[in-house]
Amino acid sequence: MRRPFFSQFFLLICLFTTTGLSAQARLNLFIDCECNKTILKQEINYVNHAIDPANAQINLFIVTSYLSNGGKVFNLSFKGQHELEGNQLSFKLPVTAVMTGREVDEALTKRIKLGLAGFLAGTPYAALAEVLVEAPSEEAIAEEEAAQEDNWNNWIFEVNARFNTNKESLRGRTDFRLGFEADRTTPELRIRFAPNYFYRKQTITQSDGSILTSFRQDMWMNASIVKSISDHWSVGFFNSMSSTTFRNIDYGLWIAPAIEYSFFNYNEVPFKEFTVAYRLGWTHNNYSEETIFLKTEESLMRQVLDADLRLRQRWGQIFAGVSAGNFLNDFSKNRVSLSGRANVRLIKGLSFNVGGSYEIINDQISLPRGEASVEDILLGQSQLATNFEADLSFGLSYTFGSLYNNVINTRL
Repeated sequence: MRRPFFSQFFLLICLFTTTGLSAQARLNLFIDCECNKTILKQEINYVNHAIDPANAQINLFIVTSYLSNGGKVFNLSFKGQHELEGNQLSFKLPVTAVMTGREVDEALTKRIKLGLAGFLAGTPYAALAEVLVEAPSEEAIAEEEAAQEDNWNNWIFEVNARFNTNKESLRGRTDFRLGFEADRTTPELRIRFAPNYFYRKQTITQSDGSILTSFRQDMWMNASIVKSISDHWSVGFFNSMSSTTFRNIDYGLWIAPAIEYSFFNYNEVPFKEFTVAYRLGWTHNNYSEETIFLKTEESLMRQVLDADLRLRQRWGQIFAGVSAGNFLNDFSKNRVSLSGRANVRLIKGLSFNVGGSYEIINDQISLPRGEASVEDILLGQSQLATNFEADLSFGLSYTFGSLYNNVINTRL
């Protein structure tokens, strides 16, 4: 069996010393990532860690993709600027879910050092750098081959449970959540199955000494099968079952086939994606109480169209999404959702972030008849009638001062 190139060698990379080289002689490196930058400053101490990409000779952009098995893939992209203009390097670093945070930091740091080696070759540091390559031992080869064996046939399982309780003089709350997830992912097929249970009890002591007590209990299960057709097309089948006091559903079932088109190649997802997905499905609900439409149970056809755009570039990140759906028997029962987020670097040191969503809601078919109780209103244990939902946030950040900050100080 042919092994990947990097598994054929054990690399001892870039042993540097900073003797005799001032901060002005160092390369200026700007890193944009969701990672432990303190470790990077400590271990990669032969460069200036710039706080502004415009002043850096090397920009390192790291996008993290999260895998279904709990692992991650770091997509590293180096780009030279100024006198290093034209030098570029991109590669991926996978890490597993069983690796500790320290092990992930060490693996990422080693790979960044290796990526920097080519950029350092034309600087005064070239004479102080050394790359040693040693053939792996037979034990290391055996361990690698054993690690490549998969006795689980690409299945990943996760069980989670959480209990939380909070008590004050006049109010208290207890939450319990239990979940299970099974996931099998291959390049051609993804299968997911996830049952969950949630329970909440809340109490409020009123001024007259009486106690309001409210309970919420939700059970739901989501399952899906998605098949890759090409670099741009996918088809899938989705199913969910639920029982929820919050939404007045004693038993609910939803079954829907789906199709998705990606305008960009799926391989470009870490940096840019633009997808459109369509679902057409059948839903059946048995209600705990009679609804505002005088129903105790009903079966309906529903369609949903989703369009999502995500860009992750050196200047920032943008997400924009729209979702529209309705019941086929009555187009007036519909829902339209708009959402967006952006974090954009405007000029040197100045970044702007904004996020928000707006939802037009006309499809609350499960609302129970009658007035909502005081307990439901105060404790939020049942869904309330509304025809819209909106939120908005925005802010600015401006970084200025010393161009470089190589100091590490984690003291209180």
